[in-house]
Amino acid sequence: MINKQGARGPLKTPGPAGGTRNFEDKIRIVSRESLKASIVFLIILIVFFIGSTGFTRFNPIGALLSQGEFWDFIFTDFVPPSMGRLGSLFLAVMQTLYMALGATGISTVLALFLSFLGSSAITRSPALNACIRTFASILRNIPPLVWAFILVAAFGIGTVVGVLSLIVGTTGYLTRFFIEILDEAADETMEPLMAAGAAMPSIVSQALLPESMPGFIAWILYCVELNIRASTILGMVGAGGIGLLLMGYIKQFNYAAASTSIFAVAVIIIGVNLLTNYLRKQIMR
Repeated sequence: MINKQGARGPLKTPGPAGGTRNFEDKIRIVSRESLKASIVFLIILIVFFIGSTGFTRFNPIGALLSQGEFWDFIFTDFVPPSMGRLGSLFLAVMQTLYMALGATGISTVLALFLSFLGSSAITRSPALNACIRTFASILRNIPPLVWAFILVAAFGIGTVVGVLSLIVGTTGYLTRFFIEILDEAADETMEPLMAAGAAMPSIVSQALLPESMPGFIAWILYCVELNIRASTILGMVGAGGIGLLLMGYIKQFNYAAASTSIFAVAVIIIGVNLLTNYLRKQIMR
């Protein structure tokens, strides 16, 4: 760096008591404390990675060196996909979509009812609020795959198991989200309306629900997207849909037909993701 006298060296700036100090010392983009914390976190992360690979006996280098066998399997057995069973594939795809949409619709009704009971702004009962919130947390913290294993033992293989598994988990998620949305809307509108003498049913129907509706719809669309992914996995354990068809192809070693099902799943998920993102942007304007 060239200073005013033409000599090369660090740029000087006036300091206290007429002194000078380097420009680099004056402005620090990252503080020393943040830099030290980042280095410590990186070291801890590396130590945990080494420990986990040793505990699980996972060899990253060996996994990288064995990639050739994986790609040989993909391009020999999976590619090109088979187009001979598009009729059964279409039916399985539609079944998966109906499972996700039906489960989300039923879960929305159940979650809306439970959220009214769980919202402290609407139901002034701390014990009931706590019970509803705990119940919703239990439902959403148990994976749908676990519910599917339980329900398959009770109902057998079929789409009923898939729909019920999705309903249980989605109800827990939506109940928690709806409660948070209602409480947030109540903080903004509840007190002025109650001070004006409005009754609780009028406040809920005329203020809280219209204020909360964009958030409700955004989370419902998000759960539709999640349920389409989950229904594919649930089908592989006997819950119907394209997952069941995919597992059947794999057990028959018909990998070309299985790759067609995988591509169909990818197209569905990408398409639904784009559609729900577009709808959320339109709603949240």
